[in-house]
Amino acid sequence: MSSPRFSRALFISVLLLVIIPLLILAGLMIGRFYLSSIDQANTSLQWQARNNAASLEQLLFKLEKNSQLLSSTKAITELPNKVVYSQFALVQLQEFVAQNPQIKASIVIDNQGFIVEGYPITSLNLNYKLTKSILDSAKTSTEQNTVQIIDNPQVSELFAPAEAKQNALLAITSKLLHEQDSLSEPIIKTGVLVSFVPLSEALKWLAIHNEQPVYQAGKQVQITAQDNILYSVGDAGDNGKLMGQASISNVFYAGKPTSLRFQINEAKTTYTSAVKQTAILAGLLIVGLSIISFISVRWLTARLHNPLNRITALSREYALGNYKQDTDDFHYQEFKDIADSLSSMADTIDIQITSLQLEKLRAERSEQVKSQFLANMSHEIRTPMNGIVGFLQLLNKSTLTREQAEFVRQINNCSDVLLTVINDILDFSKIEANKIELESRQCDLVALCHDLILLFKPSCDAKGVGCRLDVSPLQSLNVECDEIRVKQVLINLLSNAVKFTHQGEIVLSLILQSRDEHQTAVVLSVKDTGIGIAEDKITALFNPFVQAQTSTTREYGGTGLGLAISKGMIDLMGGTIAIDSELGKGTEFTINVNFKSLNPQDASAKVHQSDEDTQFDFKVVDKPILIAEDNPINQIVITKYLTQLGLNYELAENGKIACEKTLTQNYALILMDIQMPVMDGLTASENLLARPDFDTPIIAVSANAMKDDIETSAKIGISDHIAKPINFTELEKALAKWLSQQSLK
Repeated sequence: MSSPRFSRALFISVLLLVIIPLLILAGLMIGRFYLSSIDQANTSLQWQARNNAASLEQLLFKLEKNSQLLSSTKAITELPNKVVYSQFALVQLQEFVAQNPQIKASIVIDNQGFIVEGYPITSLNLNYKLTKSILDSAKTSTEQNTVQIIDNPQVSELFAPAEAKQNALLAITSKLLHEQDSLSEPIIKTGVLVSFVPLSEALKWLAIHNEQPVYQAGKQVQITAQDNILYSVGDAGDNGKLMGQASISNVFYAGKPTSLRFQINEAKTTYTSAVKQTAILAGLLIVGLSIISFISVRWLTARLHNPLNRITALSREYALGNYKQDTDDFHYQEFKDIADSLSSMADTIDIQITSLQLEKLRAERSEQVKSQFLANMSHEIRTPMNGIVGFLQLLNKSTLTREQAEFVRQINNCSDVLLTVINDILDFSKIEANKIELESRQCDLVALCHDLILLFKPSCDAKGVGCRLDVSPLQSLNVECDEIRVKQVLINLLSNAVKFTHQGEIVLSLILQSRDEHQTAVVLSVKDTGIGIAEDKITALFNPFVQAQTSTTREYGGTGLGLAISKGMIDLMGGTIAIDSELGKGTEFTINVNFKSLNPQDASAKVHQSDEDTQFDFKVVDKPILIAEDNPINQIVITKYLTQLGLNYELAENGKIACEKTLTQNYALILMDIQMPVMDGLTASENLLARPDFDTPIIAVSANAMKDDIETSAKIGISDHIAKPINFTELEKALAKWLSQQSLK
């Protein structure tokens, strides 16, 4: 037996409403009477709009003629070319504004868009972009006089501050035509005369001209162009409006010719009083019909209430994840079909959720594999790089011919580029995984910028490109920040500037915006005169592996990760980075960031103390250094450098041998590699530090240079961590620090 149909019940309910035609008839009668009143009101408003529009058009015509007369005077016409007429022109502009009270300002613009003279003096504050657009629009017109709409609140505030937010201006422009004694060019255009008329002043003139206000209570006057409201006065309410409009004249708006329209809006309520009596009579009929309708709808609602509540309950159960529900207890077939569809959708969602959970597990496992892969790649790449960089540093300290020194310098540059590529890839992966944490240390930003300019100046000099620093008037600026990350970002930007600039100059600037006891707001920028970036490429430039031109991969090199890493670093600092570039003219990167303020006296004291700490005489160390390193090349690099410092050493090929050697020999310090055969460095360090009488500092020297590796070393108790490839300056500082502490015991 089939369930009853909901559509049949609805049909029966509609039959009960046969009296609705009577309601419709009453509504039509009232509506006809109402529309007749509205039609008469519209006719009246349309006549008023045309009359006022004609008056405003007459005013504009008068102002255009007066402007044309002024533009034909010698002082005004020749002013753009002869500054000596400036005083005469200013007097004429002042008289012109005084004689035409609707005009609030008048200026003379030359052919390049610059203001030559203007009255009042505030008109000289108009920006070049606005005056240039006015000049360009005037040039597109074949007429001598044009009217332009200036819809700019900042400009309106200069000439009509009381109504700046809702007041546009009309700019009446007259071309300046100078007659000269030349057969080839008897008349030249020297510029334009521009007079600004606020629309509010035009409407005030209209009220005086018509000897009555242009708006009353319940009436609103608007001036529009291209469906944009330029000026509005009065209020016609929001419940319903009548409208009359008419065109005033042709003007230029947004650089295009259009029609200026005068519009009057009036509330409909003023014309509906005659309809009220008829509405009252019709209301009585409507009340009776409403009672009947209410009874019918109440019956229908009662029939719909239970199944709708049941569907709502089903939806709530599905939202809670309970997808197995009974859908057979619905009276109407339509509701049963809806419930069955919801049940089918819930089964599909359940399957998809299970699938997504499996995909999530796969993604997490994939991320773990990726992290492990990056760690392994870091070790495998940095280990041979340590040999390359180490031998280069040793070779650079030996006696070399000029040609050999140049070869070493070029090899060192290539190794720096390779190391930069490696660091870019690893840094970007850490940023993606949210594994980078910023450190906080004292930093002199001015000194940092000086160091960077010195770093890049040789490359710029080789290309014939200027390289300078603009920090005036700052002598120093001490803050707390992650100095390494700030330097990394600026090096990325400066490297790009040097790479893509072939002539001109590169400028690194530092501006102090504000400073208090808590925060220091600075702006760092790198500006070049290089090849520039196309506008359609700028938005995607901070995406990984994206370059401005596909050809730059071959012509200039790079991974396309530098800017993505820079943006990630600046985001971590809570700052912003922006690009301003034009193809063929250069690029400027601007960084806005707030750093923690640092007292200058405290900063200088810390720097002085740090300089004192690095002083150490390695010859006083009488105990040898134990080097736990399995790679023969790395053994040679480290031992050669220790020999140069005057330190004795012993070698251990793995962690087990290192632990055995410490049983029979006391060492001043242990340099421990992390990944070694037989016993790795972490295990060996744990065994050594577990001895009750062991107090020898252990410095990890490892290709595992990621933050997690450094934290793991610190948790075990390893004193310090140096990443491969080894920078001998950092190694020397670490040795001086821990050997000096040992000598004090």
